[in-house]
Amino acid sequence: MHKKIWFKIHWILGVVAGVFLLLIGVSGAILSFQKEITKFINIDSYIVSVPENKIKLSTKDMLDNFQTKFPDAKINGITFSSDVESSFIITIESKDRNARGGKRYYVNPYNADILPEIKGNDFFTFVMLFHRWFALEGDLRPVGKQIVAISTISLIILSISGLIIYWPRVKRAFFKSFTFSFKHNGRAFLSTMHSAVGMWVLIFYLLACFTGLYWSYDWYRGMLFNIAGVEQPVRNMPQQANQQNAQKMQAEKSQNNIAQKGQKTQTDRVQNSENQVREMSKANFEDYEKAVLLFNNFVQRAYTNASVTFPQKGTVYKFTYLDANATHFREINSLEVDISTEKMLKHDRFENLGLNEQLLKSIFPLHSGEYFGIIGQTLMFIACLLMILFTVTGYMLFINRHKKKNSKTQKIKS
Repeated sequence: MHKKIWFKIHWILGVVAGVFLLLIGVSGAILSFQKEITKFINIDSYIVSVPENKIKLSTKDMLDNFQTKFPDAKINGITFSSDVESSFIITIESKDRNARGGKRYYVNPYNADILPEIKGNDFFTFVMLFHRWFALEGDLRPVGKQIVAISTISLIILSISGLIIYWPRVKRAFFKSFTFSFKHNGRAFLSTMHSAVGMWVLIFYLLACFTGLYWSYDWYRGMLFNIAGVEQPVRNMPQQANQQNAQKMQAEKSQNNIAQKGQKTQTDRVQNSENQVREMSKANFEDYEKAVLLFNNFVQRAYTNASVTFPQKGTVYKFTYLDANATHFREINSLEVDISTEKMLKHDRFENLGLNEQLLKSIFPLHSGEYFGIIGQTLMFIACLLMILFTVTGYMLFINRHKKKNSKTQKIKS
């Protein structure tokens, strides 16, 4: 009796959520190798030719050159690498809403030449928004987010109910339940294929679902932190963004009032103030260079990338970096240096964290499969693509069953 109930739950959820899950799966597959694809199509921006002397320009020279080319730019961070072929990244403040953290310029570290802009970011940004809330905007965004969340929960129930429905076959011949034969035809072929594919992707779908809900519900995210016994970081970015927007609106309003009143002197003061800030930034370039030199002295290992934001309070600079041999991109380490004392204040290594903290910092790599290296990433990619086959065979079974049911009903009536 309970099997019939699970079967009904399975096909109802499958019919309702099938198309949504297919779209989520395909968009997830596209995003699986986003970093690799982006680097491949922008190889001239990521990789530079190394001169014979292999001597990179100093951080100060890089920033001075950049500021000369872009005098109005406000530099708020840099990213660099110990790899001799990697480009140097300078981040500046940007008014573009889609430029998270600012606009990034890729620069040749040997001659300070500006490298080509990164292609493909707009496409992958759209796919990511589609994957999270079907790229709906404004008041419809929460609706899209809920559809994705409910579809994710539906996939968990579909996975469990599917296992219950096909449990006799799994129990009777476990290894055979992962196979299907092309000798079968019709409903038998569809049924065995659907169940076999389900066995292939079961673990991957459950992993993707349980990690995906991390971004869907605050209560779920809080629950994970409570279970792990880890203090949940305060998410204050939206509040900061609102404050910045309010300040920006206030500044624009003030400028409009000044223009209306014809107070030219005030405008000149603002421009002078901006020029002073720019000159102060240039003066700080020496401090930035000193901080980078100290970081390299203390880190004593190869790293794929290291980042630091400007300005920082006082003489303490905090760097985040990724080891060259890191399994995934969230194995972030941090190192703090004081340029006044030339001492290292703090060095937090990802590998020294407890497993509970490591897992919570690795939700994204767990979701994408990257946590398990290139093999896990590839298998998750295949699982996402198989959502197409899974959905199509599911709908075909549903249609086939209802055709058969209608045929029986007509025979009884006749």
